Amino acid sequence: MPNVPSLRSLLLCLPLVLAALPTQAGSLDPLSAAEMERAIQQASSAPPVATTRQLANNANNANNANNASIPAPERLLVERHLNAKGETARLADVYTYDYATNETIISVIDLDTNKILSNKREKNLQLPLTDNELKRASDLIFADDEQRSLLDAEFKRITGKTLTDPQQLQVKAFVFHASSLPEQLNDASKQCGLHRCAQVLLYTADSVVFEVSPIVNLSAGVITQNIGF
Repeated sequence: MPNVPSLRSLLLCLPLVLAALPTQAGSLDPLSAAEMERAIQQASSAPPVATTRQLANNANNANNANNASIPAPERLLVERHLNAKGETARLADVYTYDYATNETIISVIDLDTNKILSNKREKNLQLPLTDNELKRASDLIFADDEQRSLLDAEFKRITGKTLTDPQQLQVKAFVFHASSLPEQLNDASKQCGLHRCAQVLLYTADSVVFEVSPIVNLSAGVITQNIGF
């Protein structure tokens, strides 16, 4: 009778078998926090990806007093790059919004070599807002006298109380595209999508929504209009 390995023998051999298997699946794992930080550092060290418009306007931009109001590039997302078939390298995609040109920069980073494989720019690519952008949209609304007057009136209507502090409100926002409400927009709001814009939803502490929803052009730093409900 042939010898049949015992279950115990098979279990003892299992770790050796698993260790001998290819480790390609590791390239499919989500990025660790350390890998994300490394990807950001590499993307930040990349030389600027110049556009035709930038090259043509560099001299003007250098002397443009409005440059001080242009927000710094905003890191939007870091995620694992989808590998091509048979590719095992650990790659990361880093998405950065360049407010100076209203373009999203997509950097592909090789985490095994710490090298930048590619950099490209895309217009009309609007990823979700970051916490930093949400705060900026909120700050712009509360700093605008006309908007603050509207918010005060809404808060009084809903609660019967006086709005004395932004902390009395809950604020949510999402990226706004002009294509979502083409018939209700003024000319300034029609730039949303090409520019980076946020539609802001305001709530009382007990989650009663305001009937006005400001559209904030984060690229220009202005409130373009209010959408009513």
